[in-house]
Amino acid sequence: MNHTSRIVRGLGAFALAGMLIGVPGISQAQSGSRTFPQTGHTVSGQFLTYWDSHGALAQQGYPISEEMQEVSDLNGQNYTVQYFERAVFEKHPENQPPFDTLLSQLGTFRYKQKYPGGAPGQQAGTDNARLFAETGKHLSGQFRAYWESHGALAQQGFPISEEFTEVSDLNGQSYTVQYFERAVFEKHPENKPPYDVLLSQLGTFQYNAKYKNGGPAPTVAPPAATQPAAPPTATQVSGSGDPCSDVPASTNMVVTPKCGPAGTRFTFVGSGFQPGEAVGRYYTLPNGQVIEGSSQSIADNSGGVDGISIGTTGSSPQGIWAGTFEGVQSHRKAIAFFRVTGPQAAPTPSSSSCDLSGNKDGSAVKTDIHPGDSLIVTATGFRPGEAISFYFTLPNGSVFGTANPLNGGVNGDGSVGPINFGTLPAAFFQSPGTWALTFQGAASNHVSIIKFCVVP
Repeated sequence: MNHTSRIVRGLGAFALAGMLIGVPGISQAQSGSRTFPQTGHTVSGQFLTYWDSHGALAQQGYPISEEMQEVSDLNGQNYTVQYFERAVFEKHPENQPPFDTLLSQLGTFRYKQKYPGGAPGQQAGTDNARLFAETGKHLSGQFRAYWESHGALAQQGFPISEEFTEVSDLNGQSYTVQYFERAVFEKHPENKPPYDVLLSQLGTFQYNAKYKNGGPAPTVAPPAATQPAAPPTATQVSGSGDPCSDVPASTNMVVTPKCGPAGTRFTFVGSGFQPGEAVGRYYTLPNGQVIEGSSQSIADNSGGVDGISIGTTGSSPQGIWAGTFEGVQSHRKAIAFFRVTGPQAAPTPSSSSCDLSGNKDGSAVKTDIHPGDSLIVTATGFRPGEAISFYFTLPNGSVFGTANPLNGGVNGDGSVGPINFGTLPAAFFQSPGTWALTFQGAASNHVSIIKFCVVP
């Protein structure tokens, strides 16, 4: 028995809803380590655990070195360290977890370096101010709210200055800042909360100052990054290359599609959370900007969340994005990587101009589809009985398809179909040219691609 009816019902549901979603290309990242393509550096072991559980990208920034040995400027002791944009992690095996990873006092170093006699023009804040007897400095307003909600003493340290105006070494702009032992807070009134308080890149400053010609050799060779599964190629119908080839593997997350042109809506299915807990999310853009999701989701009885999406526009930054979902109680994380590409032009709407090359393990009974014609396809090479996802790629690069894999979509011989989608809706003929229908197995990640030409 084939499962045509199940798949056709799935098509009807999403076609009527007009959902712009696709199919995943997922593989698990290497256990205990993660390589960041943005900088090419790998974080592993206890440093990765600390990074994940202490604010991750928004708080620590990307890694800018591998692990290495360094003599502390504070006590002259030798430690295994790793540099990040906004912090330096130190291993302290003499301490019991969670205190076996500590942060260097970069704020202290930077402050003493720039202001040996103290910064000029300091003013103590008065909005809900708190005095720290340990340093004699105050903390108030936006900075106090940020400090208390982002790790407080363990992450930021004590305040070592009052608020004052400083010219940024990065962009030459003047900001109201306050120095802490492990951080420098900057006010950015041009941003909406919670991004109106940002952190200086102290790790970058310190690393560049100490290692102008690059850091010392890594303590150990970094673990090899697991290569992501081969992504589907149907998201690019022009034949000019696969935009998904360098998108990293996601962790505990399915994103559909894995890449798509500006204007595509990307949909996520996450797993591994605590059943019933709230799950927050934020997205990291290719330029490093972090935007927060508009609401929280609730994990289902299996610890999963779905039905979450983010829409892009023609002006959205092109490149690799990251969507991070975090359980509020468990702090477990699921991370999806996906690429936003440039707009793609539709081919000339005639059957003679359609590029039907690139089929893979699939075929259509009729490749030129006119109004009133039925689309009948067959795909092969899957695991018998596995769940199956499928999506259509339009001539302009837009994508729509199943939100979740459909159970029982594959026959006993590993084939899908023959599937008769019937007469295509009139909406299809508003986008004439080369279309691609991609099927992907949820367990095998096997991909079949079937191209056909829509002719008005």
